[in-house]
Amino acid sequence: MGCDITNNSEMNTGELSQLIDDLASAIKEKVGFKSMPAITLQDDQDNADALLGKTAYYDPQNKVITVYVTSRHPKDILRSIAHEFIHHGQNLRGEFENVGSMGEGYAQNDEHLRNMEKEAYLQGNMCFRDWEDGYKRRMMESIHRQNSFKRRNNIMKKYKNEKNDELNKLLMEKFNFGGKNKKEYNLEEGADRIFAPNHYCAHHVVHEGQEAYTVDHNWDEKLQEVTEYDIRFRDGTVKRNVSINELEVLEAFQLNEHGGDMGNRDDDKKDHPPVKKAKAKKGDNKKPDKDGDGVPDWADKKDGEDDKNLDEMDRSAENEMYEDPEAAAARYRKPKKKKKDEEDNKNESFRRSVRKLMEDIIKLK
Repeated sequence: MGCDITNNSEMNTGELSQLIDDLASAIKEKVGFKSMPAITLQDDQDNADALLGKTAYYDPQNKVITVYVTSRHPKDILRSIAHEFIHHGQNLRGEFENVGSMGEGYAQNDEHLRNMEKEAYLQGNMCFRDWEDGYKRRMMESIHRQNSFKRRNNIMKKYKNEKNDELNKLLMEKFNFGGKNKKEYNLEEGADRIFAPNHYCAHHVVHEGQEAYTVDHNWDEKLQEVTEYDIRFRDGTVKRNVSINELEVLEAFQLNEHGGDMGNRDDDKKDHPPVKKAKAKKGDNKKPDKDGDGVPDWADKKDGEDDKNLDEMDRSAENEMYEDPEAAAARYRKPKKKKKDEEDNKNESFRRSVRKLMEDIIKLK
């Protein structure tokens, strides 16, 4: 159990109180008294200013040690407390019973009190010295243990990190990830190359059931996208110009993660080489034919099947080359207008009807 400490000073006694408790326990164990005295830490500037001022005293009736702490070193305060602790032990033994006057010069005039002071100086200082040396030793051992524990933790942490790194490396090599699978290139020689703008680029893919990694690709300037990749399988073989439609993409880089716009980057950051320029494919220049009937849109008369397909049109034109000129001319000659003939016929029919009607009237007469 610790001491009852009262702080009547401006001193911050947080750490000092712990030392006082530790010192009191050491002296109690060595001297053998049963109860702890109360301790008062007292400020007194006038006493501190006096060259031979008081340092501490013990009140045997109330069992209280009063220590003057103004402008004193903590070690000196502890030494005074150790001295007064011996007086407390003397009090518990009954040494203060029937003592004479304790005024000025008592240590020289009263043999009993003189012997009590001898004991207090000798045992108090030696108890303090033994406690101090033991406390420092324990502190050094504690620091050594902490440092050893810290070193051991650092060693274990380093060992753990090394083992984790080694395990990670083995796993990466086992499954072909990590260092070996960082973006590597195997560029096709002799290809017409261009710098591609920012674009989506596949990295880890599956082709025909096998995993592979892209090592090169093209750039279609018309479509503004990658349409074909060169890929390397796990066994190291490379297959070139594989359509993106034949690949299942497992991992891809965003536009600015592996090169991007090479013209706007520093030389040391141009980690994406020029890409292959997409080759024009057969049929790219074919005329548009939306309905697929074989007739170009510009010549289409209607959607779907036309009146004549191109082959029929070609055969008709060929036949016309060998047709009789008069027959061809007649076929293309404009038909005569029959409007006047029709009117004449109508008039003639009307005249015949009138004539017949008049003849019938005459017969009746």
